[in-house]
Amino acid sequence: MSINTIDMEEATLKVELIDKIEHADFNQLREIYGLLTNYFNGTYDVTEGWDLLPEYQQQQILKGLEEADAGLGTPFDEVTQKLREKYGLNG
Repeated sequence: MSINTIDMEEATLKVELIDKIEHADFNQLREIYGLLTNYFNGTYDVTEGWDLLPEYQQQQILKGLEEADAGLGTPFDEVTQKLREKYGLNG
C-alpha cells in the first residue's frame, strides 16, 4: 500500500466515523464515548462479548435490566418452584 492510499483510507475512515457520530442518538453517543474512552485508556476488552451481540439482543438485555431495576418480573426462586411443580421435578 502506498502512503497516498493509506492517507486516503485514513481520511475516509475519519469522515465515516464523524458522520456516524453526528447522526447518533443520545444513547448511541454514550456508548460510543464509553467504547472510545475505554479503548484509549487501555481498558477495552473485546472478550466480554457485548460488542459481539446484535443490537436487538443488546436492547432486549438493557430492557430486561431496566424492568428488573423497576421491580418488575418474577424472582428466580419463584420461577424455579413453578417449573418444578409443573414438570414434577425434584431439586
